[in-house]
Amino acid sequence: MVTTPILRASIRKPGSAGLVTTTAGNDLVHTLGIGRSGVVRTAIIRKVLAYNNTGGPVTLQFGTLDLAAAFVQYLPDLVALNAPPENSWLEEELPAVEFSPLGLAGALGRLGDIYLVASAALVLVQVEVEEYGF
Repeated sequence: MVTTPILRASIRKPGSAGLVTTTAGNDLVHTLGIGRSGVVRTAIIRKVLAYNNTGGPVTLQFGTLDLAAAFVQYLPDLVALNAPPENSWLEEELPAVEFSPLGLAGALGRLGDIYLVASAALVLVQVEVEEYGF
């Protein structure tokens, strides 16, 4: 039996779609919009680039916020080593976790947006996401 893959409309947002400099708190990396006719858009992180010049390894955690605006980690920890040209993780190395916004608003932003928490400030992090929906 031959199965046909289910294809969904998507938009890949390369480049500086999610360029942030880490701070001591939750850093917004990517905002998910509401699509046409109220359809919820979702996103999957396809690539992560990080430049770390802090003097030591830095742990990066990607997730979203819950109803109490507390960070909820979705991807496993990524460790950015110090001072190489770049630390990069491609889609083959990242789990395909789908971020989906909820209609409720949190204290720091809409739930489901993609946030980053780093163990040190001043790390440059850029993500490429693929959004699904119309």
